[in-house]
Amino acid sequence: MVSNPIARDNLYLLTKKLGLSSFESKAYICFFTLGNGLSAKDISKSTGIPLTRVYDVMKSLEEKALVTKNKLSKPVKYYLNDPAYSLMLLLNSYRTSLENEMTMLEQQIEYFTKLYKERCMDSGLSYSAWTLHDSEEAIYTHVIPSLIRASSSEVIIVGRNIVETLNRRMVEESIAALERGVQFRGLTTIDALDSLMALNSDEAMESKIMILRLIQAGSVSGRISLRISDLLNVTPFGIFDRERVGFTVQSPKTGRYVVHLLTDKKDVVAEFYDTFEDIWNRSMDIDICRLIDNNGPA
Repeated sequence: MVSNPIARDNLYLLTKKLGLSSFESKAYICFFTLGNGLSAKDISKSTGIPLTRVYDVMKSLEEKALVTKNKLSKPVKYYLNDPAYSLMLLLNSYRTSLENEMTMLEQQIEYFTKLYKERCMDSGLSYSAWTLHDSEEAIYTHVIPSLIRASSSEVIIVGRNIVETLNRRMVEESIAALERGVQFRGLTTIDALDSLMALNSDEAMESKIMILRLIQAGSVSGRISLRISDLLNVTPFGIFDRERVGFTVQSPKTGRYVVHLLTDKKDVVAEFYDTFEDIWNRSMDIDICRLIDNNGPA
């Protein structure tokens, strides 16, 4: 039972945040204060919801898997489903909605950025933009996936921590890009791969699985190549369609703040591409069998 007014208010705010209407939230909270086996009249009396509206409200809560109706009882009674399950369903739905909204906003930003770049090209100028982030994670979770999505021919990713920062969004965008014909090349350090292979945590296992998913997605077409090198001592960077380069620089004392610069200035892109080619030609292919043996069958 929830009798604490603050707890009730927090539950109301939570359910509203997860998409319930005002009446739905009030009816749902009713079970936390009165218990299970409530009739429509019980709910109406406790919440102030008109009795004629209660049935529609409860039908909506049923459809959201938050409550269950016992049709055999007279009058019909309602029971609360396990919140650990039902509220997580709402949360997952809310998360998906947010991710879709983020994707839409990113696409709009890409569209207007493209317009600006075209204007720069028409006027003979180069396009450059920098952003400040609180962590590298934000770059690998949001910036890199959006750059991959906008690429049409080739993506090159170079960094000492590629394996550690690989994430679901980056993998999904990379697989989608592979399907539309984009060529991928990735380069990281031997130490980074060795460290991953030595770990057996759930997080490490997830990284291994994501790498295998990428490899499998590109294996048929041969559009993905992953290598390791002991010569990699450069700023992490990405090259997209050989037209743009993005690279990051951390704040010197704590490394907390990360500046990401994206530019299509030709001599900058050329410098990074020459650096990449030099290291790439002296690097080694990742032993795929080692990944599979260490992780089990893909």
